[in-house]
Amino acid sequence: MIERLAALEQRLINQHHRDLFLHTKHTIKSIDDLAEQHRLLSAAHAINGYKIIGSEEALFYETLSQAKEQILLTLEKTLDDLEHKGDKNYDKNFKDGVE
Repeated sequence: MIERLAALEQRLINQHHRDLFLHTKHTIKSIDDLAEQHRLLSAAHAINGYKIIGSEEALFYETLSQAKEQILLTLEKTLDDLEHKGDKNYDKNFKDGVE
């Protein structure tokens, strides 16, 4: 994921839309922070004797991973639309535009 973000950052800088990259980076960091908060809370609960259900924990982390993947895919689609702006033969990902 880090390599994809770096490649997207370079493409966005070339398009003069670094703000889109920073927004995505901050959003993914927020999701990572949420996962860390959840991990600490789960650890505290386990120490206090609460039963942690492993399948639910796995589902939680998988859902966060899928959310981050969708955020990156949306940024990639947005960048594709920006790079093909003005191309009549390009089928846009977002019909309402990207700017």
